[in-house]
Amino acid sequence: MRKIYIMLSVILGLYSCTSDIDTVDSEMESIELSSKDDSDNVKLLSAWTANRSSPVQINYQRKFKVKVKNLAYQKEVAIHHQTNDGNWLDIPLSYEQSIGDDEEIWVGEVTPDYEIFNTDFVVKYTVNGEIYWDNNKGENYSMLVNAGGYLSPDKSVEVNKSFTRFAGTSFAINVNAKRDYGATGTVEVVYTTDSWVTKNTVPLTYQRYFRVGYAHYIMSPNQFDVDIYSTSIRVSEEVQAIEFAVIYKVNGQEYWDNNYGNNYTLNKVNY
Repeated sequence: MRKIYIMLSVILGLYSCTSDIDTVDSEMESIELSSKDDSDNVKLLSAWTANRSSPVQINYQRKFKVKVKNLAYQKEVAIHHQTNDGNWLDIPLSYEQSIGDDEEIWVGEVTPDYEIFNTDFVVKYTVNGEIYWDNNKGENYSMLVNAGGYLSPDKSVEVNKSFTRFAGTSFAINVNAKRDYGATGTVEVVYTTDSWVTKNTVPLTYQRYFRVGYAHYIMSPNQFDVDIYSTSIRVSEEVQAIEFAVIYKVNGQEYWDNNYGNNYTLNKVNY
């Protein structure tokens, strides 16, 4: 019996040590990430988290948009994200477009069926054998699981592609705009259906509560002082494509999201 007690003590001791090591490793990685210097070669532009749900299913959407310097053709861009078990994993991003000044936009999203991610993440850019970080100046980025949008300090407005679509005769557009507590802002969409022979300007409606799923809502403003604006516009059945940009007017200033001078284009989806 004494031998059994000794063996149990050893096993429990080993298990305790393993747990402590896992915890220390996770803490050390978090400390190491926070100590990385921010690089001008990579910058988080925006992010989005939401509980996307239906009566029978829920998933946890996380989207990211990142800007990098084009230092070489071969490169990897990822969101280095903490998980609920304390580990960190990479969410790979994909090239979207070049925007001038030898810079590129990379985007990506994940929609797991269960909540695997914690709040903290950083941006990781691997190129030419080097790794560059954007870790929010040593603080790491932190977003709640159903937070809505984050916009970088130098970004005031952005089209939310997840809720912007053109189907049938309905053009629905959704926009995130950074709140200015000193003034009331307005958001408008400027669009054309005939290659700018004519154009239309329509105001968007402020959404105090925006529904993202069967029983989930995003509240405006959120933890990052970002508001949601949206509208739905009826167009002719003959229209097959819409080109557009959005303008945010606040405190005597105008801020545009025109897809870096390219405008956005939506082709009709037929069901």
